[in-house]
Amino acid sequence: MKILMTGITGFIGHHLGERLVNDGHEVHAIVRPTSKVHELSENLRGKVKFHVHDGENTVLDIVTDICVDGGGRPDVVFHLATNFITAHRFEDIQKLIQSNITFGTELLDAMAANNVWNFVNAGTFEQSIDDNLSPVNLYAATKDCFEGIVNFYATNFGLKCIGLRLSDTYGADDKSRRLLGLMRESFSTGETLHLSHSGQLIDLIYIDDAVESFIAAKKILAANKYDYCGAYSVGLARPVTLGEVVKTFEDVAGKKLSIKWSGRYISTNFRGTPRFLPNWSPQTSLRDGIKKFLGG
Repeated sequence: MKILMTGITGFIGHHLGERLVNDGHEVHAIVRPTSKVHELSENLRGKVKFHVHDGENTVLDIVTDICVDGGGRPDVVFHLATNFITAHRFEDIQKLIQSNITFGTELLDAMAANNVWNFVNAGTFEQSIDDNLSPVNLYAATKDCFEGIVNFYATNFGLKCIGLRLSDTYGADDKSRRLLGLMRESFSTGETLHLSHSGQLIDLIYIDDAVESFIAAKKILAANKYDYCGAYSVGLARPVTLGEVVKTFEDVAGKKLSIKWSGRYISTNFRGTPRFLPNWSPQTSLRDGIKKFLGG
């Protein structure tokens, strides 16, 4: 298959890229001039065809060039590029809108202009669930806005989309300072880690399972099973509490962490039973994922 990707230099993106090239697909990636392509593996740098979106080459130019390339139009487009900010400042607003709304819209329009229809969009579990549950931050709100634009292209141009609302994704090579990264740091240094309430709900997904969700979505779209288009959860079968995560981490690590609980419970959007893609479910338990995360 011919695949077009955005966000290949991100944590999930480079894992998905490795899977795709190792499966023998022809992979094209749109990157920015500042993207850290040099930090990707030799495998990816040698096999992926990179297209730089630098202001001179518009997204339309790039997608058109890819389509007239010898392999024809992409069979599936994976859109993972994003700007993630948990708590935004005033100066972050333009960057959030440009990255999470404008760029994606330009990509959709370029796809429509070139008759490319199969689209897999990476969203977040922090988005709204229904009319009563709003997004938890401005980042999630921009992802919601973009889904509305996706629906416009689906209704008016025939775009076929599967949206994957990803839970916090982790893996051994994840260098971010999210929950498990902070716990690993506390484990190494002995420093006290400040967390909210032990009953705080959280959802986690191991990187291998996250990648499998994109592969499952690709297979559905490539098989023209468009009845399955829509948004799906990518996470554990049930959310766990922070207390459970800490206990499991300590059991696997064989060492108590220094935790200071604030007692403040932060509301979340976890409600009901998650809707998973057909033929996909999380295969890595929290315990096994933490073992892999710690290199065990």
